[in-house]
Amino acid sequence: MADAIATEAKEKETATPTAVAKEPAFVDLFAGTAMSAADAEAVTLRSPVQLIVFAGAEGSGKTTVLASIYERLSQGPFAGFNFSGSRSLIGFEEICHLNRLASGSVQPETQRTVPTEEATYYHLALTREKAGRQRHHVLLSAVSGELFRLAKNSREDCARLTFLHRADAIVVLVDGARLAAPESRENAIADASGILSSFVDAEMLDARARVDFVFSKLDLVIAAGQSAENVLPKTQAKLEAKFRTRVPGLRFRRIAARPDASSSADMKDGLAEAFASWTEPKQPAARETWLRCVPPNNAREFSKFGWRYFERVGRDTP
Repeated sequence: MADAIATEAKEKETATPTAVAKEPAFVDLFAGTAMSAADAEAVTLRSPVQLIVFAGAEGSGKTTVLASIYERLSQGPFAGFNFSGSRSLIGFEEICHLNRLASGSVQPETQRTVPTEEATYYHLALTREKAGRQRHHVLLSAVSGELFRLAKNSREDCARLTFLHRADAIVVLVDGARLAAPESRENAIADASGILSSFVDAEMLDARARVDFVFSKLDLVIAAGQSAENVLPKTQAKLEAKFRTRVPGLRFRRIAARPDASSSADMKDGLAEAFASWTEPKQPAARETWLRCVPPNNAREFSKFGWRYFERVGRDTP
């Protein structure tokens, strides 16, 4: 009897199809470090994103500006935004480390942009202080010294920086410390002028992108005395004369990324005002503006139908 029961159970077990073992589902997570182009694309495919590109010679302050924006946001509201997350937290922490007591350094410092021939990106998710909880996504990218040299010296190499076409704001930094020193002044101006010339010559700028020349390290310029401060308006006039007709929306700013407690309000607020401007939405192109218009109220119904039809077709057209 026992043998019969055991045999029957074995037959049932054999007859019952074995459950297929499911492989565990893996979810790709961001590493948290500075993002590659592929990682950045994954963000842009999920949400509307604004891209801010910083360009300038080595040591001009690109990474310091990135670190300062992150640190100001981590301390509270900044430029009308609250910090709401980042897929590059580890990357931000790495470039901020030398500016903190934990690093053991005597003076605040910033990790230099790692030389590379590929652009890297830092992600910020922000919410506006007065606009609910909707997230505003921003990607920040600093053109490394290697990419800077290639782009400045070769139109063909500059044309390979295709991410510039996507940029909402392009910020060209003019090294204030080098401007303040007579022996390096002309080279500082030539570096900043050369990179923007390459961008324009290679037709890399979106007509709606904001383009700023930023005099960095304003605190060092002021510390160097009045003669150094007088160089700033002269340099601005020189750059404006060269680029005004080629870059109609060109603007000039002065920032001190690390103002101390004794710094003036203008010096402290310069970065906040600049960041608020860089994150403003692009103005729609002429065609997009037409598509967003509405037909007059007294238009015939057939005209309204045609208007809605062409608006839909235009919006769906890549």
